[in-house]
Amino acid sequence: MIRFLSAFALGAPVVLFVWYAPPLAFVWLVLPFVFRAAWEFQGLMRACGWPGREWETALDAAALLLAGWAGGIFPGLALTLILLRLLVRSLGAPEPRQGIATSGVTLLGTVWIGGAGALVALTGVLPGGRAAVLFLFAVVWVNDVAAFYVGRSLGRRRLAPVVSPSKTVEGGVGGLAAGGVAAGLFAAWCPVPGLGVAGAVVAGLVLALLAQVGDLCESLLKRAAGAKDASVLIPGHGGVLDRIDGLLLSAPPFYYLLHWLTA
Repeated sequence: MIRFLSAFALGAPVVLFVWYAPPLAFVWLVLPFVFRAAWEFQGLMRACGWPGREWETALDAAALLLAGWAGGIFPGLALTLILLRLLVRSLGAPEPRQGIATSGVTLLGTVWIGGAGALVALTGVLPGGRAAVLFLFAVVWVNDVAAFYVGRSLGRRRLAPVVSPSKTVEGGVGGLAAGGVAAGLFAAWCPVPGLGVAGAVVAGLVLALLAQVGDLCESLLKRAAGAKDASVLIPGHGGVLDRIDGLLLSAPPFYYLLHWLTA
């Protein structure tokens, strides 16, 4: 029940904001999620033994998001300045290998979270962007819920026992099927520009698969850090990174697909 109430309390305002707020305001919804997720990422990396300041990684990811939103030369400029900061900082590390590794880990989190966040925000300003964003959210969320409950009730074979022992093949298949069905139903109710119903089902299956891979990637971080969740911010769900890990991997190819279809 706590899990359901937390999901509703967080998801309902997000859906209402996406649907009713001006598309240009969407970036200000994405920004705090990116900031917090990057903060949690650095916390996991600290637990793995790579030192770093959470607020610096969070600011880097937020800067990359805003630069990606602004477009033009700004994404490249932001990445250049972030990389320069990390390299200069690594020069002061007590051990060279640790400095290099810490810089690489921080850059991974910045690009993974900040870059994906920028493309989520940019999806909202594409033609039919409101419907596209809600389509993406619906597929990823339905996949996540179905994989959890199908896996818990029918799961027998472990999907990735080393990374995430609780995830099962049956749960993964259930999530894929539910994601495809959700995509088809959503497209029939609210068409996404460039995608017919059949195309939406195919896109939904691919997005659900990518969301599961993204979930496993975050599970890898938590396993390495010896943590159950990225944080305890959201009752019953863990942290923000735990809730958006599927979006971080599924959103970029979805944005580029829609950009190509609607160009």
